[in-house]
Amino acid sequence: MCWLDVTGSMTATKGKAYEISFILSMNEENSFGWEDPVYVMARIGEEGEYTRVKIDLSKLGLKEEEFPAEKCRVEFRSDENAENNKKTLYFGLYEVWTNHWKGGLRIHEAIVRELTAEDSASTSNTRSDDSKVQEATADKSTSASENPTADMSIDKQVRPAPPNELRK
Repeated sequence: MCWLDVTGSMTATKGKAYEISFILSMNEENSFGWEDPVYVMARIGEEGEYTRVKIDLSKLGLKEEEFPAEKCRVEFRSDENAENNKKTLYFGLYEVWTNHWKGGLRIHEAIVRELTAEDSASTSNTRSDDSKVQEATADKSTSASENPTADMSIDKQVRPAPPNELRK
């Protein structure tokens, strides 16, 4: 493949913050082309501005790992002018700008955590099984592996603008 475009969405609540990550590994054979950066990106609403976190998958091996280490955080601020208290959180894993061929990536799980006030104030990173983190329930369609009915379609997404370092 030459484009990595894995997307999902869920309902976000005004005044809440969310943290997005992915559980990834590489195939035992035929993994190639991951020298270019990959981005975890998220935004609130179709017109919202993306939050981006750059990740390096070039050293990823067979072991499942959570990426990014510094989670992609997005907040639906209570001062945002929205028609109601709920909007859609769009998130994804992208490398769509270089057109370089790549293969062998395994995507095991997409994780969206609703952060508590304590988590939002903290800068520490935690695994999805940490007892402090409130894992959003399946009815909030947070994990593709836990909730196969989660909206993981790509037809709602428009190709995101490239990060500044990739613009020509």
